[in-house]
Amino acid sequence: DMNEVANFIKGGIKGCADNKLNYPPFTPCILDDLMYSKTLCMDAKHKWGDHYDVHSLYGYSMVLATDKASKAVFGTSRSMVFTRSSFPGVGKYSGHWLGDNGANWNDIKWAIPGMLEFNLFGIPYIGADICGFFDNSTEELCTRWMQVGAFYPFSRNHNAQGYADQDPAAYGIDSLVVTTSRHYLNIRYTLLPYLYTLFYKAHVNGETVVRPVMHEFYSDIETWAVHKQFMWGAHLLITPVLDPGVELVEAYIPDAIWYNFETVRPSSLASVNNVSGKNLYICVMKFVCSLSRLHPMGLIVALDDNKAASGELFWDDGDSRDTVSSGVYIHYQFSVDVLSMQVAHNGYTDPNNLKFEKITVMGVNTAPALVLVSDGNTVITLNESQINHNSSTQVLHLENLELELGKDYTVNWESKISVNIDCYPEGDEDQAKCEARGCLWEPLSNPQCYYAENHGYITSNKVETASGITVEIDRNTEFPSQRSRSRDINKLQVDITYLSGRSLRWKIFDPNNARYEVPIHLDLPATPETDETKREYRVQINNQPFGIQVIRKESNEIIWDSAVPGFTFSDQLLQISTILPSDYVYGFGETEHPTYKHDLNYQKYGLFAKDQPPGYKLNSYGVHPFYMGLEKSKSAHGVLLLNSNAMGELNVYMIGRPVLPAYWSLGFQLCRYGYANDTEIADLYRDMKAAQIPYDVQYADIDYMERQMDFTLDQVNFKELPALVDQMRAEGMRFIFILDPAIAGNETKGSYPAFDTGIEKDIFIKWPSEFSSDIVWGKVWPDYPNVTVNNSLDWDTQVELFRAFAAFPDFFKSSTAEWWGEQIKDFYNNIMKFDGLWIDMNEPASFVHGTVGENCLGNKDLENPPYMPPLESKLRGLKHKTLCMNSEQILASGTRVKHYDVHNLYGWSHTKPTYDALLSTTGKRGVVVSRSTYPSSGRWAGHWLGDNYSTWDQLLMSIIGMCLVVLGKISITGADICGFFNAAENEMCLRWMQLGAFYPFSRNHNTINMPRQDPVAWGPEFAAMSRDVLNIRYTLLPYLYTLMYEAHVHGNTVVRPLLHEFVTDEKTWDIDRQFLWGPALLITPALDPGVTVVRGYVPNVRWYDYHTVTVGVQGQFLDMDTPLKKINLHVRAGHILPWQKPENNTHYSRLNPLGLIVALNDEGVAHGSLFWDDGEGIGEFCLCVCVCVGMGIMRN
Repeated sequence: DMNEVANFIKGGIKGCADNKLNYPPFTPCILDDLMYSKTLCMDAKHKWGDHYDVHSLYGYSMVLATDKASKAVFGTSRSMVFTRSSFPGVGKYSGHWLGDNGANWNDIKWAIPGMLEFNLFGIPYIGADICGFFDNSTEELCTRWMQVGAFYPFSRNHNAQGYADQDPAAYGIDSLVVTTSRHYLNIRYTLLPYLYTLFYKAHVNGETVVRPVMHEFYSDIETWAVHKQFMWGAHLLITPVLDPGVELVEAYIPDAIWYNFETVRPSSLASVNNVSGKNLYICVMKFVCSLSRLHPMGLIVALDDNKAASGELFWDDGDSRDTVSSGVYIHYQFSVDVLSMQVAHNGYTDPNNLKFEKITVMGVNTAPALVLVSDGNTVITLNESQINHNSSTQVLHLENLELELGKDYTVNWESKISVNIDCYPEGDEDQAKCEARGCLWEPLSNPQCYYAENHGYITSNKVETASGITVEIDRNTEFPSQRSRSRDINKLQVDITYLSGRSLRWKIFDPNNARYEVPIHLDLPATPETDETKREYRVQINNQPFGIQVIRKESNEIIWDSAVPGFTFSDQLLQISTILPSDYVYGFGETEHPTYKHDLNYQKYGLFAKDQPPGYKLNSYGVHPFYMGLEKSKSAHGVLLLNSNAMGELNVYMIGRPVLPAYWSLGFQLCRYGYANDTEIADLYRDMKAAQIPYDVQYADIDYMERQMDFTLDQVNFKELPALVDQMRAEGMRFIFILDPAIAGNETKGSYPAFDTGIEKDIFIKWPSEFSSDIVWGKVWPDYPNVTVNNSLDWDTQVELFRAFAAFPDFFKSSTAEWWGEQIKDFYNNIMKFDGLWIDMNEPASFVHGTVGENCLGNKDLENPPYMPPLESKLRGLKHKTLCMNSEQILASGTRVKHYDVHNLYGWSHTKPTYDALLSTTGKRGVVVSRSTYPSSGRWAGHWLGDNYSTWDQLLMSIIGMCLVVLGKISITGADICGFFNAAENEMCLRWMQLGAFYPFSRNHNTINMPRQDPVAWGPEFAAMSRDVLNIRYTLLPYLYTLMYEAHVHGNTVVRPLLHEFVTDEKTWDIDRQFLWGPALLITPALDPGVTVVRGYVPNVRWYDYHTVTVGVQGQFLDMDTPLKKINLHVRAGHILPWQKPENNTHYSRLNPLGLIVALNDEGVAHGSLFWDDGEGIGEFCLCVCVCVGMGIMRN
């Protein structure tokens, strides 16, 4: 004390000398306007210098000496020093009180800003003399001051000699001062572990302990002037009474979920709340811990509006010095979705054998059905006596726990979920129809018609083995059959197989009758995982209604839960429902979604391959019945519904690794439907070379064919195309041609070998023999011979008058694959060379519905099934723009199936024969690009996103589309740059060129009768900006090729959303306007007209701007300058990217030296790899270089 330094006289006994130190030219506005008033003369000498210079450091120097003395006196015990005089830095050694205040209402107010200021100064151990130092305190004042003083970090009641006693007991044992002091000091002591943790964070990180509201809610300008409230850390808001005679106090409640600590009720979000003045109002958000050092501990979990919370606990012996630096402490990290109690550091064993005994969870709306506690090895289910839920306060108490301090735990409370499963998904329901199905009708609910709780199947026999579970289930016949046109199967078998430690499969089937099963080979482990300790999941069977629950062991989250009503298994409808662990779901393609994260709140998506350009909720060319779900614990899982129609199996599978494409196929590509002749292509090639725009692949669409017939050449307009192709290939370019599956059937016999040999080999799809022996004829692009097409007529008339009959190869048959390969090889050897193949219209698409004449033979329920998927052509039946569903196809095994069963597999069946033919014909790897795909198509082909539109919204849709496609293990993907339909405009096309430069499949393509949109069509400035961004792509092709290799070998994704790399960062879960190449290149494109700034998220690691090589912010959203000539790119620290000097095509760029971009992380370390081979070989010869910097390692 008194260490300012204080003096009861001025200067010294003899006064102070007349010099410039005691009487400087300028005297600050201080006591008596005299430098040495109530202190020493300014010319007094210290070891540190003249008192004039070090006066303000006197208290600081005394603290240093006292700290040294206390270490000598107390040894290894910590003790504490408090100083009246302070200076920046003193908080490292000492606390501070706010001095000799007065017992008045002004000073109780002033203490709050005083404490907040000293926390800014780095002195968190701070407080005022409670009830005042000078003067006598009234009982009301002391009552209010004891309330607020219970939350001073330094909480001390202190007054001066000669004034009335003011300790609480002085007012009488039954006084309000005693009662309120006991109450609020008990709260303080309850929360001391939280306060102690705040001091640890201040000590280690320099954080504040007491802080103003604005420190936590800075973006809320209303908080900037709040000074009558304060916070303990980020999670405890204190609103004291600071005026006499009040019953209500005005308080500002920031925009968050807050809970009244004493009533434990949620508070509404409002600018000003009236809060009872009889009690101190305390709000808690997130985590605090409880009780004094010998007693059991607890947690208060205050859930936010996302039902999440986080917090931490620091614990040591509370007395010894240097426990942090010596590591003798426990540090817990707490988080909720599922409550995770994770020990981040464990260097201390408490002698009192402390346990967490009680957990209070605020904000739990409904009582839990189950509470599971796990230490990672064993799982305990709490009994009813340990669970207490108050529905009015929404508080869950978990009691009589014995969770040992220093161990990891997870606590999972599963709420009882009431779900209404739609009983009439086809729509057009009413009460009578609903109740006829034995379902419940509630006109104001959504859905209106839903299943009763016990509807479905009942488990009748269950057998568990080390490798899985077999269950017999019987339909609950208390309920009527759902659809008279689709027979229910009353007895089913369920086989659950533990495929591996991280995957499982279940198959639901009719044990008495063989049914169609999807004829796709999947890469399954050779033997199931029979060691339960190696499995990351466990499986439970619910008996009634039958359902399967898959639980992740680590977090105890149920990630699949079909134990809900409504399971249906009938001839033409399989319906199964699951409760999701979160609403973050991705997948279900090929359907256009407005965001990567899907809205699945009673949304319906049709999964049926169609010749359908992209549009909202419209299923397009392929079917990918796969979804990825995120969990509250920030893990992810995937579910593949292995169905090619409304029946089949349900599985979780690895679906095969993507093909490794030729290196050149990663170059830029140009295509157009509507090249008038070969001269147009030659001129385009010349202009692209002159503009020096990198460019590897030129395409020819159906224009090159004679009357749009496969394996022919238009000898009038494209006679010189073979020579042009030879010239371009000699200069390092590559050529790709389009092939459609439909083969023209109206040619004179002997004039069209493709059709003639197809007839001989019997490879075309026909009717079942009981109906007809004829081919199922459709119409597509091929024209009749000897006709002149009148394009002014309406489309349907053109199809009727000018389009030839077309036959569709059945690619499931081995003979068809052989025939297809022969046609491709003959075209290559005798008509024109090529390097890759583009297969289109293979949904299969037809310009008539079902067949010519539209009279589909056979079972009408196949064309118009009892449940029709929600397609845009729902009212036209499944045959709309494709083949009749009764058409017959023959699997490789000889099994005859309906097109109804395998329609969605037509493009898949077309893909492998095309890939095999390409390799056997060219002897090189090449690339195949297919319009229609199914899970595992990526083993052989890439996929473009179809006939999109030249509109700004399609830029964003393309990012979402790519991210969905890669979930299906298709690495080679991208959209038609600048759009297929409609005329592009300059700015949009330029921004699309910048975005498309980072599509794995980078192709500019548009349709007939639209203006050109290739890079040289827009003028020199556009060409230059396109050249610049494509040069970046070509520079980074070694990195992109390496990513393709890693996808091929390990199943990694090439393009990926941010959440794939940063799944623990919830901000990434909704991001779809940015994407990554692999783990290390962040792409933030401009997606809107007229923008010069884009807002993007930079995850919480170091990133380098690719263009400027500067390090920017991390872990936040950022406004990025985006002039018209720029796309924002960032390289992730800790990674190494191989690169190569670009050239006009990859033939020449591959001759250049290689380089490395080494992006060091905060520890000065980076790693990466390079895959390199000849770029097109079929064999296994390659060089793989792994690079690690920081240790100086490069190894093959």
